[in-house]
Amino acid sequence: MTPAPPLSEEKKEEIAIQALDLLEEQLQARIVHYKAELETSPELDAITAQVVAQLKSMQAQAAAERPAPRQPPEQIEAQQSRTLSSLLSRIFPVDGSSSFLTQVLKPLGRRIAKLFFESELHEKTRGDKDKVIHHAEQGVYYVLQRYTNRLRAELDGFLYVNDDIRGLTFDTLAKIERDLQMAFLSRRSPELNQVMQIYASVLTEFFQHHLPSRIEQMSKLTIKNARTAYRPNSVPYKVLADAFPDFRLEWERILMQQMVHFCGDELMARLTGESAQFREETIKFFSDPHIFSESCEVICDRLYDHLCLEGLLDLPVDWRVQLARE
Repeated sequence: MTPAPPLSEEKKEEIAIQALDLLEEQLQARIVHYKAELETSPELDAITAQVVAQLKSMQAQAAAERPAPRQPPEQIEAQQSRTLSSLLSRIFPVDGSSSFLTQVLKPLGRRIAKLFFESELHEKTRGDKDKVIHHAEQGVYYVLQRYTNRLRAELDGFLYVNDDIRGLTFDTLAKIERDLQMAFLSRRSPELNQVMQIYASVLTEFFQHHLPSRIEQMSKLTIKNARTAYRPNSVPYKVLADAFPDFRLEWERILMQQMVHFCGDELMARLTGESAQFREETIKFFSDPHIFSESCEVICDRLYDHLCLEGLLDLPVDWRVQLARE
């Protein structure tokens, strides 16, 4: 296979922007889903509202009692930047001995595998192009999915001797669908495992070799652009909860740009190299912005939790509940 040319700067920027938009959509969807679940129980709604009100009251009281920062915003910003840079340097050390990365690769692999199998079960690619059939189970499964509603309607129109036979008939159709699905996906698993090993290797190189030398500058830009030191209640030793949304947006924007610019070229070079034998659909899947948005979400969720435990971040109540639930 002829190696693909490196991604242009414009294409990388486009992928980064699309991935950031997807990441924000994923966050909003999680928040809506979380609150929708609470609304199903009025008693739980009341208890939660009371707890949140108490926490906000305690935070407001603590903020009122806290003496005004004596340092000017510029000094607070410098201290927050140094602290963030120091913590990130410990998480992603120059020598590459990062336990954080080892811990995050497993859940990231599960997330990407789920997306991969979901995409494989659709007979068209994201570009609305029919997929090439490589396995007998694949073609039959696509046709069965295309006409599943009609098949169920036809079955529903038959006369059955009793409800048990009717139920068994629909169960048999469902079993045929599941068996075809499992047979097809089992054939795709080997290629997915190969690509995931490559993707994990590229991410490892990114966090162990590309990122460490840039952490100090990334930290400064994040704190400066988020203006976490310019709020009335800002303190030098941490980013407070009301500043977290801006902090998150800036950090993820900078991290996403770095990930796309480094990982995009590296991944495509390995997937399309002379010794590579990956399918076009697989290559397209791993160059889609969804891969970067999902990866960034998994990594940053755990990174924010770590920074919170280290005392740098005050996470909003809703955010902490989401992390605990997941």
